Amino acid sequence: MLGEAEAELLVRRVRAAVRSTCPPYLAGQADDIAQEVLLQLSRRLGRGEGTDGFSTMYLLKMAHGVAVDEIRRRSRRKERTGTEDEMVELPQNTPDPERSAVGRSLGREIRRCLESIVPTRRVAVVLHLLGCTVPEIARRLGCPLKSADNRVYRGMKNLRDCLSTKGLAP
Repeated sequence: MLGEAEAELLVRRVRAAVRSTCPPYLAGQADDIAQEVLLQLSRRLGRGEGTDGFSTMYLLKMAHGVAVDEIRRRSRRKERTGTEDEMVELPQNTPDPERSAVGRSLGREIRRCLESIVPTRRVAVVLHLLGCTVPEIARRLGCPLKSADNRVYRGMKNLRDCLSTKGLAP
């Protein structure tokens, strides 16, 4: 049998082993996992096996095994806590066919209008539409900041004018 001091030391060592092996989303169940490890150790003691075999490595392996069992149990139940370290794809609402057709035709018209813009402005406008800032556009095009700003401004004006002649003004 274990003395009180030995038992307390064993409990602390088991909890430390569990904390070091549990993934973050199982942190809430760390006490339950530690309890399961302690139950397995008490069964081992009940069979007459001594405490000298409870090395740190043994405790880590046992804690790892119990944590893996809990992960497998969760995956069988498909339990989700919302704190998993995985990306969950949210369902997307697909637009109705009419909106899809309108979006495709608008995209075609924007591409046609972009093709009609002067090439130096077109590149600046495309970079701007992709989310680049004016200083980043200037750096990518290897031109002065003011030149990049003018290319974006004039190119966007050309794009708006082209779209408005097609009846696609905002």
